[in-house]
Amino acid sequence: MNRVPSPILQNQSPYFLLHKMQPDLHQLKVFGSLAYASTLQVQRSKLDSRARKCVFLGYKSGMKGVVLLDIHSKQIFVSRNVTHHESILPYQSNSSHIPWNYHTNIQSVSDISSSPTTESLFDVSPLPIEYSLPITNDISTSPPLSPPLPKSTRLGSQPAYLKDYVCSSSTQSPSSVNSGISYPLSFFHSFHHLSPSHKAFSTSVTQSTEPKTYKEACQSNHWLRAMNVELEALANNGTWCIVDTPPNVKPIGCKWVYRIKYKADGSIERYKARLVAKGYNQIEGLDYFDKFSPVAKLTTVRTLLDIASIHNWHLHQLDVNNAFLHGELQEIVYMTISEGVSCSSYKVYKLKKSLYGLKQASRKWYEKLTTLLLAKGYCQSTVDYSLFTLQHGSDFTALIVYVDDIILAGTSLVEFQRIKNILNNQFKIKGLGILKYFLGLEVAHSKEGISISQRKYCLDLLDSSGLLGAKSAPTPLDTSVKLHQDTSKPFTDVSCYRRLIGRLLYLNVTGPDISLATQQLSQFLNAPTTIHYKAACRILRYLKNAPGLGLLFPRKSEAQILGYVDADWACCVDTRRSTTGFCFFLGCSLIS
Repeated sequence: MNRVPSPILQNQSPYFLLHKMQPDLHQLKVFGSLAYASTLQVQRSKLDSRARKCVFLGYKSGMKGVVLLDIHSKQIFVSRNVTHHESILPYQSNSSHIPWNYHTNIQSVSDISSSPTTESLFDVSPLPIEYSLPITNDISTSPPLSPPLPKSTRLGSQPAYLKDYVCSSSTQSPSSVNSGISYPLSFFHSFHHLSPSHKAFSTSVTQSTEPKTYKEACQSNHWLRAMNVELEALANNGTWCIVDTPPNVKPIGCKWVYRIKYKADGSIERYKARLVAKGYNQIEGLDYFDKFSPVAKLTTVRTLLDIASIHNWHLHQLDVNNAFLHGELQEIVYMTISEGVSCSSYKVYKLKKSLYGLKQASRKWYEKLTTLLLAKGYCQSTVDYSLFTLQHGSDFTALIVYVDDIILAGTSLVEFQRIKNILNNQFKIKGLGILKYFLGLEVAHSKEGISISQRKYCLDLLDSSGLLGAKSAPTPLDTSVKLHQDTSKPFTDVSCYRRLIGRLLYLNVTGPDISLATQQLSQFLNAPTTIHYKAACRILRYLKNAPGLGLLFPRKSEAQILGYVDADWACCVDTRRSTTGFCFFLGCSLIS
């Protein structure tokens, strides 16, 4: 205390008056500043870091060292070998300081007097005051003026029935729609820059919701009719027969999956309910043998869209009705009765034909479709077995298959109609028109080119994670945090972390800016910590800045392949291995 200036001593310290010199304060450091504490050589291995990144907290009585907080492990310890960076504050707040007032709901006297609602109701002229009576300390008996009623500061919120709708095309201002949210989504996401046709399509896709369970689907007549249509199609196809449960046989389960199919203009083409078998309960060698079946590589899809944009090809989309039901089943498989079917508890389905969800279902369907396309003159690619091409004179047609979704790209609409008729006669298909929505990819066509994005997928991911109203982040990863297998608190819900990383990985199809971040986080699927989960949530907050951001395939581009490869040097903290990154362009378009 003798080093603190005092007003009694003319703002001088007792130390100065006693020693005639200013005290030495060079050891006093800024609280909360960045510091690096050296680690002992006996406590670290060859590849460990030489210092710990910390925050300065103060001093401890009786010790020469300083008290520090480890930023990564959140451990408080004392160290003497410390390097201080007083100009850097790791936990500095960027929020503006708002003056605090205890009486937040009562107006001041000046506000009341200046308010137009407090004007006098009578014309009262000022009268001279005569002090004819002696002044006393008695309180006046005149009734005091009652203060005005306080104004409510309760924040409004939107109705509960609108919680499922992310955006709308209404003309209300963002502040009126999201008055109770600090960071509303309308500040980051808008449909105003889209063309009228694509805006109607994106709005329809974004606002439509699909039920997750049978109980939710039963509330709508659309889904009830869709389930009845699916059951009738399965019965007419001879997919199963109902038998008694054989002894010592445990049937596999089944569930309903619901999807909405859209037309090119954004209107709903149909409500599709699909009965899916729980194939993860099948046993190899008993319920199935071979299960491998190729699907289209997303790199092939991007490459095909880029070539179609450069050469102005036609792009159409097809959907096969009950595609997996066309495969013949050789194995004996028993399945429980589906929800919505009244039957005895001792009855089960004995499957005669393939069904969605079975491990061998996609293989059976792929074999049948491939045989048909090869017989009609198409050639199968040896690089991607889901790509089929047909060259007839100057006309070229490409057909790419992803399970039961098919993309047609080419120059001849006559060939499009021919192959559609062939597939419809054999499998019963639905023509969805121009390619607009494929595997969660929203495809937009313009004079400049073709763009793809995952707007609905990203918004659904933000909604399911509860981060629609969270503050956005400027970068996918925090540059001050180095992800590694640390010793911090383990994250309890490991399956939730794995699902989140899996969904983020699929966003890499149109979001190469988060590929490095998801690659780093996918290394800790076995034992994630709270630091890893917070880093994953930061990626979601970064995606909130532009949920509709995607890739553009310009029409004015050259069909020339360019590749770029780079690597860091022993960047991995755990293994000291290098991380390699690459990107390949076809002209100006990123394809891999």
